[in-house]
Amino acid sequence: MAERAEKKSQSKILTVLAAIGVFILGKLKWVFGLLKLGKFATLISMFLSVGAYAVFYGWKFAVALVYLLFVHEMGHLVAMKRKGIPTSSAIFIPFMGAVVGMKEMPKNAKDEAFVAYAGPLFGLLSFLPAVYLYETQGSPFWGLVVFLGAMLNLFNLFPVSPLDGGRIVGVLSTKLWLIGLICMIPYMFISPDPIIFLIFLFGIATWWRRVREDYVLQESSQALEICRREEEKIHSLVEDMSEYRELPNFPYIVDTFIDEGRVQQQRLMRQVPTGRNIPFFHDKKRLKKAALLTELELLAKREKWFLLIYKDEVMKEREKARILAERSLHPEEETHWEEPEGGRPEIVVEAYLSAVREEADKQQEEVERRKNYYVANMKTKVIVLILYLALAGVLSYFAVYGHTIMEVHRELLGR
Repeated sequence: MAERAEKKSQSKILTVLAAIGVFILGKLKWVFGLLKLGKFATLISMFLSVGAYAVFYGWKFAVALVYLLFVHEMGHLVAMKRKGIPTSSAIFIPFMGAVVGMKEMPKNAKDEAFVAYAGPLFGLLSFLPAVYLYETQGSPFWGLVVFLGAMLNLFNLFPVSPLDGGRIVGVLSTKLWLIGLICMIPYMFISPDPIIFLIFLFGIATWWRRVREDYVLQESSQALEICRREEEKIHSLVEDMSEYRELPNFPYIVDTFIDEGRVQQQRLMRQVPTGRNIPFFHDKKRLKKAALLTELELLAKREKWFLLIYKDEVMKEREKARILAERSLHPEEETHWEEPEGGRPEIVVEAYLSAVREEADKQQEEVERRKNYYVANMKTKVIVLILYLALAGVLSYFAVYGHTIMEVHRELLGR
């Protein structure tokens, strides 16, 4: 009898761990497309999740699980609103968890940590009523709710991205991600689980992106420099072409500039590095290739969207001036006429320069974001560390508290 009760208790714990798995799977952000369904999707998906969980675990467990997920995600939602981050409605996906989408990334790691911390904090608050209900009513079900809520949020504090813990410790040091990943390796062998393996893979990908941050920063910086040079080149070309604009052979002069650009493109194409491009080992080659490709792209755009259109607009301008001159000489021949279209080369210049500036500004913004995203003062780091450890400690206490209740009422929970 005791052995049978123990097996049932183990089965219940496995159910809890499975719930943690589906919750974590929801953190992988695979389903952002569903977030566009609107606010009603939250309510509809919530009821669908309750029904799906109820088929396997019963109504009481299903309602408790969805409630815990809901409050956790509402924590993220409230934090995003506080930081002015546009959000999508929460969506529940049966056996995957729940997710609230960010339409924009936080401005820095401090804001990201704030948003991430709110989830487990609200998760802690969500099961505190179950503690009171157990202490006053003595029903072991409330102990199960406490254990489930504590484990859901405690596991989510593990310092590996995309879990909330990884996003919190990012403001301390992203090197902690590697420590978290190393700690996961033995666990994957001791207790193999596809969800944990997926979390590990996503964690590796996030850590790798952080490791390569300096390279990406260099790439963005050189792209910014190339865009600024292109802007200067256009100003120089406009100044040169203005001198020849009234000459009869102006189209041929523009064609000369086009031919020069094509020759430059051919020369740059011959310089593009080939062969292996292994990260770290061939970063200089990779940066050179990225710079050359950016220059080639801008040269192609310069010809297509500036020089050719500029030449065409100048010729239309000349034709318009010729027609207007002829009509001014014979005003009696026509009382109504339409002005010829086009003939505004200045607009072409401004439009192309605006596009180049926009790209440069985008690169500038990216450079500044990458430089400063993970920068935080010591006071902020100390506060985040204390809050992180305190929350982990409290959740650990309630996980033990809930597990103790489950052990005491093993036979009742096994029914």
